[in-house]
Amino acid sequence: MRALRAVAVVSVLALLGLLVWDLVNQNGPGVATAVDKGKAVPAPVLDLPRLNGSGNLSLASLRGKVVVVNFWQSSCYPCKLEARDIASASRKWSGKGVVFLGVDAQDLKGAARAYMKHYGVAYPNVRDAIGKTWPKWGITGVPETFFIDRRGRVVPPHITGQASPAQLDEGIRRALQS
Repeated sequence: MRALRAVAVVSVLALLGLLVWDLVNQNGPGVATAVDKGKAVPAPVLDLPRLNGSGNLSLASLRGKVVVVNFWQSSCYPCKLEARDIASASRKWSGKGVVFLGVDAQDLKGAARAYMKHYGVAYPNVRDAIGKTWPKWGITGVPETFFIDRRGRVVPPHITGQASPAQLDEGIRRALQS
């Protein structure tokens, strides 16, 4: 019985130590916090496998264009509600120096591709199977949408939850003016 208690205490202390180490060594709350305070900050590195194509797609390859980055997941109800609006906005802004980039988070490829087909999502999408990009961006859930100006800076606004067509247009206009 004593040995079991000792193992339990050591395990709890190890987990506590890991938690403290993680808090001390994390890279901050991500860009979302800065953007929510009205600041423009450099976009984090984003280089992930394409869902609708082969190879990887790097955010850096889109420099010089305004980029709307939308984090989503196929099982997310608000994501489903906004999907057609985002696809429509991508068509509306196509050819005007604006690119949409979807980041599918924590999904299976088949589910993600079925979602894209169902909602008419034709703009580039990448797959973040384990959510490794979330901490740098400050993602708290899906959907979340960010706007990146031509210089590669994430600019306000940052939309948490379902984005409306008006919010998308306003964010794009602000990024174009930045």
